[in-house]
Amino acid sequence: MRAVLEDAIRCLAGEIGPTRERAQLAADAREWVAARDARWPFSFDNICDGMGFDSGSLRERLLRNAPVIPFAGGEPSVVRREKRHRPAEDDIVKMIRSGQPLRVVAETFGISVSKVSILSCGLASRLKAERDDQIRSLRQAGWTHRALAAHFGLSRIRILRICARREEREEDSRTAA
Repeated sequence: MRAVLEDAIRCLAGEIGPTRERAQLAADAREWVAARDARWPFSFDNICDGMGFDSGSLRERLLRNAPVIPFAGGEPSVVRREKRHRPAEDDIVKMIRSGQPLRVVAETFGISVSKVSILSCGLASRLKAERDDQIRSLRQAGWTHRALAAHFGLSRIRILRICARREEREEDSRTAA
């Protein structure tokens, strides 16, 4: 059942089959996905039910996201998906900072979850560097390790290590000169 569903999805996307037949295969796959015939054992609904998928939501997503492969004079033409409008990374970062799940952010901007994950990791490292600089400046201003730990929600050992990293860098720069 899984192989039937995978082949239908790949046909719908125009990924398999001879080049000259891909448009027809995509049209057939689109028709199969759209049909609601529960009497046929290999209908889209029965295969989805057998695999534990919600056929309605899967059907909606497949038909919405599948590229349309047009015929040109009876011959299929090469089709590429339109280039997506690239959202501003600032908007994505704002959503990530607000605590939205990566999947929600990806769906909002029409990009992959992996792209959002990469942006999230970059954001995390920038935020961590900003936080560490703030911890070091507060430590130099006279805050105790315990007070910093309570303020930032970190362990006292973590605060000690963050402050020690700066001291090591300062020592390295003095010995290099």
